[in-house]
Amino acid sequence: MAEELDLYTGTVLYKDINFTFAFDRSELRLIPPKDKEHEIEGEWGRKPLGNGAYTWGDSVPVGVDFLIGECNETRHRIIFLPKQGATLGLYNTVVRIPLAAYVICKYDRDSIDRVSFSCPEINYIHPVNQAITLTLPADEFQNKGIVTVSTQDFDVTTTEKQVFIVDGKEIKAYLGISRAVSTKIHEPPLRLDSSLMFEFDAIEDYQFIYRLWWIAREFVRFLCYRKNVFIPKVELAAPLKGGKHETFATMYLLGQDGETESDTLKKGRYIKQVHISGHEGDILSDIADDNLYLRHLPETYQSGRYINAARFVMITAAFEWEFHRLYPDGVKKSEATIEAEEAVSECMQKHINETSGRQRKIYKRLKKLVKSDSLKTEIIQMGTDFTGIIGEFGNHLYRINGQELKYTEMGQRIADQRNHFAHGDLDKDFIGLSLLDLIYLEYVVYAMQLKHYGVQDVEIQKSINELFHLSFAL
Repeated sequence: MAEELDLYTGTVLYKDINFTFAFDRSELRLIPPKDKEHEIEGEWGRKPLGNGAYTWGDSVPVGVDFLIGECNETRHRIIFLPKQGATLGLYNTVVRIPLAAYVICKYDRDSIDRVSFSCPEINYIHPVNQAITLTLPADEFQNKGIVTVSTQDFDVTTTEKQVFIVDGKEIKAYLGISRAVSTKIHEPPLRLDSSLMFEFDAIEDYQFIYRLWWIAREFVRFLCYRKNVFIPKVELAAPLKGGKHETFATMYLLGQDGETESDTLKKGRYIKQVHISGHEGDILSDIADDNLYLRHLPETYQSGRYINAARFVMITAAFEWEFHRLYPDGVKKSEATIEAEEAVSECMQKHINETSGRQRKIYKRLKKLVKSDSLKTEIIQMGTDFTGIIGEFGNHLYRINGQELKYTEMGQRIADQRNHFAHGDLDKDFIGLSLLDLIYLEYVVYAMQLKHYGVQDVEIQKSINELFHLSFAL
């Protein structure tokens, strides 16, 4: 199989020069023809280091989104995707290009209209066991060992297509389960794999495919509440007549060789697709537009069990981000409070108009603070609106730690401790109960995110119960 090779060679056109390339599945090296060596030496900005070695005088950007090569070993195309913002390296006259991904084609096709993503996490998010039916006749199984296994129809195990937009392009997303049958002794007779698939109008842009891969990975990370989700390859398909698709190539992502958290998956710490059914497109759109806050996700499940100053601040930032999305007008206020804020704002504006220099800057800053909500008041507002959805999770968490959940006190503790961390007040004692508050705030953030997309309350409860392994009987 071509994808099992350790080294690929061939030719590639770059900067109007026909290079010979050598690629060891990590680094791309371009070897120029003899008659072009002088041009590279004289015009590509290198300078001697001594002993026959050279380096670039200035950073030279790669300057292309992808390179298409003709591979000697496969007799088909191989596509190289440089890292974003990558610059060229040089050793003598050999050009080195750092890569983010590469594509091995088993057929040469001119366009792509579907991509398919697979990883162990997706097998759990869209469970593969829903695709099979086991029949165990009592007598035949016990006396003869006969087991009948049948698969469900594709339509039964494929979710409804959900639309989202990426850079103005309409993408249709859905999950399905593939079947592979084998009679080989060293392979299972039936293999099932779930895949997340994106369909779109045919394109030739491999960098756009790379962007879709990033969106798919972030989507799975969100559903698993950890960053160590690896999707090492993407299957690419070209359009066929009748709305069919032909898989013709595989994109391999470099740096995606981490280990799967199998035990975490076995414990059910993820959100199943069935809980967010019908809302996948909205979530994917927000990921594409960088509107869904994911910066607070822990690197691994284990690291998520520990809180340091950075994670404390990031989780509170996630809460404030999602609060502002749910409450664009801020905390709900009484008419009396609104009138008082208006009066103070007018007073501040008068001072702004009558002063200049530093005083004016201070008054402007004070005016912004008049109508701004504090972290404490935001937490109190959340408690009022979300206690019916996840309040029981919080009550149980505090109860087993000998405490009582009170949103006013919770908001004050989190606000104070966040400010200690943010302002470097190392002389302040750590507020112990704020750690308990932060654990609950992790549940709250997911509740707010899912509520934003219109997920039903009972599905939000099930999602949080399973994701954080809370073991509630819902």
